[in-house]
Amino acid sequence: MKNSKNKLSHNNFILSNLQNLNVNDMILLLNPNSQGGNTGKNWAETYNKVHDFLPKAHKIIFTKKANDGMFITRKLLRKGYKNIVAVGGDGTINEIANGFFDLESDNKQTKDYRKFKPVPRLKPINPKATIYVIPSGSRNVLAKSLGLQHQGTESLMRIRHMKRRKIDVIVAIITDRDNPSLTHNRIVLNAAEIGVGAEIIDRSKKVRGKIKSRFVSTMASIVATLPAYNSNECDIVIDKHKKISSKMTMGIVANGPFLGGSFKAAPRAKFSDGLLDIIILKNSGSFKMIDKLIELKGTSTYKYEDILYYQASEVIFLPKERDVTVSVDGEPIGILPALFKIHHNALTIKSEAPSPRI
Repeated sequence: MKNSKNKLSHNNFILSNLQNLNVNDMILLLNPNSQGGNTGKNWAETYNKVHDFLPKAHKIIFTKKANDGMFITRKLLRKGYKNIVAVGGDGTINEIANGFFDLESDNKQTKDYRKFKPVPRLKPINPKATIYVIPSGSRNVLAKSLGLQHQGTESLMRIRHMKRRKIDVIVAIITDRDNPSLTHNRIVLNAAEIGVGAEIIDRSKKVRGKIKSRFVSTMASIVATLPAYNSNECDIVIDKHKKISSKMTMGIVANGPFLGGSFKAAPRAKFSDGLLDIIILKNSGSFKMIDKLIELKGTSTYKYEDILYYQASEVIFLPKERDVTVSVDGEPIGILPALFKIHHNALTIKSEAPSPRI
Protein backbone atom coordinates (compact mmCIF):
# COMPACT_ATOMS: atom_id res chain seq x y z
CA MET A 1 0.00 0.00 0.00
CA LYS A 2 1.35 3.41 -1.04
CA ASN A 3 2.87 5.65 1.65
CA SER A 4 2.15 3.07 4.36
CA LYS A 5 5.45 3.81 6.10
CA ASN A 6 4.63 7.53 6.19
CA LYS A 7 1.23 6.74 7.64
CA LEU A 8 2.87 4.54 10.22
CA SER A 9 5.27 7.28 11.34
CA HIS A 10 2.49 9.84 11.51
CA ASN A 11 0.38 7.50 13.60
CA ASN A 12 3.23 6.86 16.04
CA PHE A 13 2.33 10.06 17.88
CA ILE A 14 3.03 11.23 21.41
CA LEU A 15 0.44 11.94 24.07
CA SER A 16 0.95 15.70 23.85
CA ASN A 17 -0.77 15.55 20.45
CA LEU A 18 -3.97 13.99 21.78
CA GLN A 19 -5.80 17.29 21.54
CA ASN A 20 -5.65 16.90 17.75
CA LEU A 21 -7.68 13.68 17.86
CA ASN A 22 -11.37 12.92 18.15
CA VAL A 23 -12.44 10.96 21.23
CA ASN A 24 -14.32 8.55 18.97
CA ASP A 25 -11.09 7.54 17.21
CA MET A 26 -9.93 3.98 17.77
CA ILE A 27 -6.54 3.91 19.48
CA LEU A 28 -4.29 0.92 18.82
CA LEU A 29 -1.85 0.52 21.68
CA LEU A 30 1.01 -1.81 20.74
CA ASN A 31 3.94 -3.34 22.53
CA PRO A 32 6.59 -3.63 19.79
CA ASN A 33 8.63 -6.02 21.97
CA SER A 34 5.88 -8.64 22.19
CA GLN A 35 6.30 -11.94 20.38
CA GLY A 36 10.05 -11.70 20.84
CA GLY A 37 10.14 -8.28 19.14
CA ASN A 38 8.33 -9.49 16.02
CA THR A 39 5.28 -7.29 16.64
CA GLY A 40 7.39 -4.16 16.18
CA LYS A 41 9.79 -5.59 13.59
CA ASN A 42 6.94 -6.71 11.32
CA TRP A 43 4.51 -3.86 12.04
CA ALA A 44 4.87 -2.04 8.70
CA GLU A 45 4.08 -5.27 6.86
CA THR A 46 1.23 -6.05 9.26
CA TYR A 47 -0.21 -2.55 8.89
CA ASN A 48 -0.23 -2.91 5.09
CA LYS A 49 -2.35 -6.05 5.47
CA VAL A 50 -4.80 -4.76 8.08
CA HIS A 51 -5.19 -1.06 7.27
CA ASP A 52 -8.30 -1.52 5.13
CA PHE A 53 -9.94 -3.66 7.82
CA LEU A 54 -9.58 -0.96 10.50
CA PRO A 55 -12.03 1.88 11.04
CA LYS A 56 -10.97 4.95 9.07
CA ALA A 57 -10.58 6.98 12.28
CA HIS A 58 -7.75 5.19 14.05
CA LYS A 59 -4.39 6.10 15.51
CA ILE A 60 -1.44 4.05 16.78
CA ILE A 61 0.72 4.37 19.90
CA PHE A 62 3.74 2.21 20.71
CA THR A 63 4.65 1.49 24.31
CA LYS A 64 8.32 1.86 25.24
CA LYS A 65 8.73 0.45 28.73
CA ALA A 66 7.01 -1.51 31.50
CA ASN A 67 3.64 -0.10 32.63
CA ASP A 68 3.40 2.30 29.67
CA GLY A 69 0.24 0.46 28.63
CA MET A 70 -1.42 1.21 31.97
CA PHE A 71 -0.39 4.87 32.22
CA ILE A 72 -1.14 5.72 28.57
CA THR A 73 -4.54 4.02 28.77
CA ARG A 74 -5.49 5.99 31.89
CA LYS A 75 -4.54 9.24 30.20
CA LEU A 76 -6.51 8.34 27.09
CA LEU A 77 -9.62 7.36 29.04
CA ARG A 78 -9.49 10.50 31.20
CA LYS A 79 -9.48 12.54 27.98
CA GLY A 80 -12.65 10.75 26.88
CA TYR A 81 -11.35 8.08 24.50
CA LYS A 82 -13.33 4.87 24.72
CA ASN A 83 -12.09 2.46 22.02
CA ILE A 84 -8.70 1.09 23.11
CA VAL A 85 -7.16 -1.79 21.19
CA ALA A 86 -4.63 -3.86 23.16
CA VAL A 87 -2.11 -5.44 20.76
CA GLY A 88 0.47 -7.62 22.48
CA GLY A 89 1.01 -10.56 24.77
CA ASP A 90 -0.70 -11.39 28.04
CA GLY A 91 1.42 -8.90 29.98
CA THR A 92 0.62 -6.02 27.62
CA ILE A 93 -3.11 -6.76 27.61
CA ASN A 94 -3.00 -6.97 31.41
CA GLU A 95 -1.28 -3.56 31.63
CA ILE A 96 -3.87 -1.93 29.38
CA ALA A 97 -6.76 -3.53 31.29
CA ASN A 98 -5.26 -2.14 34.52
CA GLY A 99 -5.42 1.29 32.91
CA PHE A 100 -9.22 1.04 32.71
CA PHE A 101 -9.56 1.41 36.49
CA ASP A 102 -8.69 4.07 39.03
CA LEU A 103 -6.65 1.90 41.38
CA GLU A 104 -4.18 3.23 43.90
CA SER A 105 -0.85 1.63 43.05
CA ASP A 106 0.64 1.40 46.56
CA ASN A 107 -0.83 0.71 49.99
CA LYS A 108 0.43 -0.04 53.45
CA GLN A 109 0.16 -3.74 54.22
CA THR A 110 -0.22 -5.92 57.26
CA LYS A 111 0.25 -9.66 57.81
CA ASP A 112 -2.87 -9.71 59.94
CA TYR A 113 -5.37 -10.86 57.33
CA ARG A 114 -8.23 -9.39 59.36
CA LYS A 115 -6.77 -5.97 58.51
CA PHE A 116 -5.89 -6.90 54.93
CA LYS A 117 -8.61 -4.90 53.16
CA PRO A 118 -9.79 -5.75 49.62
CA VAL A 119 -10.81 -3.08 47.13
CA PRO A 120 -14.58 -2.85 47.87
CA ARG A 121 -15.62 -1.53 44.45
CA LEU A 122 -13.79 -1.04 41.19
CA LYS A 123 -14.02 2.46 39.74
CA PRO A 124 -13.82 2.54 35.94
CA ILE A 125 -12.14 5.67 34.60
CA ASN A 126 -14.53 5.79 31.64
CA PRO A 127 -17.60 3.53 32.08
CA LYS A 128 -18.28 3.70 28.33
CA ALA A 129 -14.83 2.42 27.37
CA THR A 130 -14.10 -0.93 25.72
CA ILE A 131 -10.84 -2.86 25.44
CA TYR A 132 -10.35 -4.76 22.16
CA VAL A 133 -8.29 -7.90 22.71
CA ILE A 134 -5.73 -8.57 19.94
CA PRO A 135 -3.39 -11.36 21.11
CA SER A 136 0.08 -10.89 19.66
CA GLY A 137 2.43 -12.57 22.11
CA SER A 138 4.46 -15.73 22.34
CA ARG A 139 2.00 -17.68 24.51
CA ASN A 140 -1.39 -15.87 24.37
CA VAL A 141 -2.80 -17.79 27.32
CA LEU A 142 -5.62 -15.28 27.86
CA ALA A 143 -6.71 -15.79 24.25
CA LYS A 144 -6.77 -19.55 24.79
CA SER A 145 -8.89 -19.15 27.93
CA LEU A 146 -11.25 -16.77 26.08
CA GLY A 147 -11.55 -19.30 23.24
CA LEU A 148 -10.11 -17.00 20.56
CA GLN A 149 -8.98 -18.71 17.38
CA HIS A 150 -6.85 -15.98 15.78
CA GLN A 151 -4.06 -13.65 16.76
CA GLY A 152 -2.01 -10.76 15.38
CA THR A 153 -2.79 -9.94 11.75
CA GLU A 154 -5.68 -12.41 11.50
CA SER A 155 -7.27 -10.97 14.62
CA LEU A 156 -6.91 -7.34 13.46
CA MET A 157 -8.61 -8.24 10.18
CA ARG A 158 -11.70 -9.21 12.18
CA ILE A 159 -11.80 -6.12 14.38
CA ARG A 160 -14.96 -4.60 12.86
CA HIS A 161 -16.91 -7.79 13.57
CA MET A 162 -15.81 -8.36 17.16
CA LYS A 163 -18.46 -9.09 19.77
CA ARG A 164 -18.92 -7.07 22.93
CA ARG A 165 -19.16 -8.83 26.28
CA LYS A 166 -18.53 -8.16 29.94
CA ILE A 167 -16.07 -10.23 31.93
CA ASP A 168 -15.13 -10.56 35.58
CA VAL A 169 -11.78 -9.26 36.75
CA ILE A 170 -9.78 -10.21 39.82
CA VAL A 171 -8.27 -7.46 41.95
CA ALA A 172 -5.08 -8.66 43.63
CA ILE A 173 -3.33 -6.96 46.53
CA ILE A 174 0.25 -8.25 46.43
CA THR A 175 3.20 -7.51 48.72
CA ASP A 176 6.21 -5.72 47.25
CA ARG A 177 9.30 -7.96 47.14
CA ASP A 178 11.81 -5.20 47.91
CA ASN A 179 9.72 -3.29 50.45
CA PRO A 180 7.33 -5.60 52.34
CA SER A 181 5.72 -2.59 54.03
CA LEU A 182 4.00 -1.87 50.69
CA THR A 183 1.43 -3.70 48.62
CA HIS A 184 0.45 -3.20 44.99
CA ASN A 185 -3.06 -3.35 43.55
CA ARG A 186 -3.24 -5.23 40.28
CA ILE A 187 -6.01 -6.39 37.96
CA VAL A 188 -5.82 -10.07 36.95
CA LEU A 189 -7.56 -11.08 33.73
CA ASN A 190 -6.69 -14.77 33.37
CA ALA A 191 -4.77 -16.14 36.37
CA ALA A 192 -2.27 -15.53 39.14
CA GLU A 193 0.32 -18.20 39.94
CA ILE A 194 1.90 -18.54 43.39
CA GLY A 195 4.95 -20.55 44.41
CA VAL A 196 6.86 -22.77 42.01
CA GLY A 197 4.91 -21.72 38.89
CA ALA A 198 5.65 -18.06 39.59
CA GLU A 199 9.29 -18.88 40.36
CA ILE A 200 9.66 -20.57 36.96
CA ILE A 201 8.12 -17.53 35.25
CA ASP A 202 10.40 -15.16 37.18
CA ARG A 203 13.54 -17.16 36.37
CA SER A 204 12.48 -17.50 32.73
CA LYS A 205 12.15 -13.72 32.39
CA LYS A 206 15.68 -13.27 33.71
CA VAL A 207 17.12 -16.02 31.49
CA ARG A 208 15.43 -14.54 28.43
CA GLY A 209 17.77 -11.56 28.65
CA LYS A 210 20.46 -13.97 27.50
CA ILE A 211 18.41 -16.61 25.66
CA LYS A 212 15.82 -15.16 23.28
CA SER A 213 13.91 -18.41 22.73
CA ARG A 214 10.92 -18.57 25.09
CA PHE A 215 10.84 -22.38 24.89
CA VAL A 216 14.53 -22.75 25.75
CA SER A 217 14.37 -20.17 28.55
CA THR A 218 11.27 -21.81 30.02
CA MET A 219 12.74 -25.32 29.92
CA ALA A 220 16.02 -24.07 31.42
CA SER A 221 14.06 -22.38 34.21
CA ILE A 222 12.02 -25.52 34.95
CA VAL A 223 15.19 -27.62 35.18
CA ALA A 224 16.87 -25.02 37.42
CA THR A 225 13.84 -24.42 39.69
CA LEU A 226 12.07 -27.73 40.33
CA PRO A 227 14.79 -29.88 41.94
CA ALA A 228 15.66 -27.26 44.55
CA TYR A 229 12.20 -25.85 45.23
CA ASN A 230 10.82 -26.25 48.75
CA SER A 231 7.12 -26.14 49.55
CA ASN A 232 6.02 -23.42 51.94
CA GLU A 233 3.73 -23.56 54.95
CA CYS A 234 0.82 -21.21 54.30
CA ASP A 235 -2.51 -20.22 55.76
CA ILE A 236 -5.17 -19.86 53.07
CA VAL A 237 -8.38 -18.07 54.04
CA ILE A 238 -11.33 -18.52 51.67
CA ASP A 239 -14.30 -16.14 51.82
CA LYS A 240 -13.15 -14.97 55.27
CA HIS A 241 -14.32 -18.09 57.11
CA LYS A 242 -12.69 -21.23 55.69
CA LYS A 243 -9.05 -21.51 56.80
CA ILE A 244 -6.60 -24.08 55.41
CA SER A 245 -3.12 -24.55 56.85
CA SER A 246 -0.91 -26.58 54.55
CA LYS A 247 2.43 -26.96 52.87
CA MET A 248 1.92 -25.48 49.40
CA THR A 249 4.05 -26.09 46.33
CA MET A 250 1.89 -24.06 43.99
CA GLY A 251 -1.28 -22.01 44.18
CA ILE A 252 -3.43 -20.78 41.30
CA VAL A 253 -6.14 -18.12 41.43
CA ALA A 254 -7.95 -18.29 38.10
CA ASN A 255 -10.54 -16.36 36.13
CA GLY A 256 -9.96 -18.41 32.98
CA PRO A 257 -9.35 -22.15 32.63
CA PHE A 258 -5.85 -22.28 31.07
CA LEU A 259 -2.29 -21.64 32.21
CA GLY A 260 0.85 -21.48 30.08
CA GLY A 261 1.77 -24.79 28.51
CA SER A 262 -1.94 -25.42 27.76
CA PHE A 263 -2.61 -26.79 31.27
CA LYS A 264 -6.35 -26.59 31.81
CA ALA A 265 -5.80 -26.11 35.51
CA ALA A 266 -9.19 -24.55 36.30
CA PRO A 267 -11.72 -26.52 34.24
CA ARG A 268 -14.77 -24.98 35.94
CA ALA A 269 -13.60 -21.39 35.46
CA LYS A 270 -15.84 -19.03 33.50
CA PHE A 271 -15.14 -15.37 32.80
CA SER A 272 -18.56 -14.17 33.91
CA ASP A 273 -19.63 -16.39 36.81
CA GLY A 274 -18.61 -14.07 39.65
CA LEU A 275 -16.25 -16.69 41.11
CA LEU A 276 -12.55 -17.23 41.62
CA ASP A 277 -11.23 -20.73 40.93
CA ILE A 278 -8.60 -21.62 43.52
CA ILE A 279 -6.25 -24.58 42.98
CA ILE A 280 -3.76 -25.58 45.67
CA LEU A 281 -1.05 -28.14 44.99
CA LYS A 282 -0.02 -29.27 48.45
CA ASN A 283 3.39 -30.47 49.57
CA SER A 284 5.04 -32.81 47.06
CA GLY A 285 8.47 -33.69 45.74
CA SER A 286 9.50 -31.89 42.59
CA PHE A 287 9.42 -34.90 40.25
CA LYS A 288 6.16 -36.17 41.70
CA MET A 289 4.85 -32.67 41.11
CA ILE A 290 5.79 -32.84 37.42
CA ASP A 291 3.60 -35.93 37.08
CA LYS A 292 0.72 -34.06 38.67
CA LEU A 293 1.17 -31.03 36.44
CA ILE A 294 1.03 -33.31 33.41
CA GLU A 295 -2.22 -34.71 34.79
CA LEU A 296 -3.87 -31.25 34.90
CA LYS A 297 -5.96 -32.14 31.87
CA GLY A 298 -9.13 -30.36 32.87
CA THR A 299 -11.45 -32.77 34.61
CA SER A 300 -14.08 -31.07 36.76
CA THR A 301 -12.54 -32.58 39.91
CA TYR A 302 -9.05 -33.79 40.72
CA LYS A 303 -8.52 -37.35 41.91
CA TYR A 304 -5.51 -36.45 44.06
CA GLU A 305 -5.96 -35.75 47.74
CA ASP A 306 -3.15 -33.24 47.65
CA ILE A 307 -4.68 -31.08 44.93
CA LEU A 308 -7.47 -28.90 46.35
CA TYR A 309 -10.01 -27.05 44.19
CA TYR A 310 -12.37 -24.35 45.45
CA GLN A 311 -14.61 -21.68 43.98
CA ALA A 312 -15.13 -18.50 45.99
CA SER A 313 -15.34 -14.72 45.79
CA GLU A 314 -12.21 -13.96 47.84
CA VAL A 315 -9.03 -15.68 49.03
CA ILE A 316 -6.00 -14.63 51.08
CA PHE A 317 -2.62 -16.42 51.05
CA LEU A 318 -0.43 -15.90 54.14
CA PRO A 319 3.09 -17.42 54.21
CA LYS A 320 4.55 -18.76 57.45
CA GLU A 321 8.13 -19.50 56.41
CA ARG A 322 9.72 -17.57 53.54
CA ASP A 323 9.07 -15.30 50.58
CA VAL A 324 6.73 -16.86 48.03
CA THR A 325 6.67 -15.38 44.52
CA VAL A 326 3.42 -14.25 42.86
CA SER A 327 2.95 -13.72 39.11
CA VAL A 328 -0.05 -12.16 37.38
CA ASP A 329 -0.97 -13.04 33.79
CA GLY A 330 2.55 -14.34 33.20
CA GLU A 331 4.42 -11.42 34.83
CA PRO A 332 6.19 -11.61 38.24
CA ILE A 333 4.60 -8.94 40.45
CA GLY A 334 5.64 -9.53 44.08
CA ILE A 335 5.35 -11.96 46.98
CA LEU A 336 2.88 -13.19 49.58
CA PRO A 337 0.88 -12.15 51.56
CA ALA A 338 -1.66 -11.51 48.82
CA LEU A 339 -5.42 -11.13 48.61
CA PHE A 340 -7.58 -11.85 45.56
CA LYS A 341 -11.18 -10.71 45.12
CA ILE A 342 -13.48 -11.17 42.12
CA HIS A 343 -15.40 -8.22 40.65
CA HIS A 344 -18.32 -9.41 38.54
CA ASN A 345 -18.60 -8.18 34.93
CA ALA A 346 -16.36 -5.20 35.69
CA LEU A 347 -14.67 -4.92 32.27
CA THR A 348 -16.18 -4.55 28.81
CA ILE A 349 -14.15 -6.27 26.11
CA LYS A 350 -14.51 -6.82 22.40
CA SER A 351 -13.02 -9.88 20.78
CA GLU A 352 -13.84 -12.39 18.11
CA ALA A 353 -16.56 -14.80 19.16
CA PRO A 354 -15.31 -17.70 21.28
CA SER A 355 -14.78 -21.05 19.57
CA PRO A 356 -17.62 -23.57 20.06
CA ARG A 357 -15.64 -25.47 22.74
CA ILE A 358 -15.93 -22.51 25.20
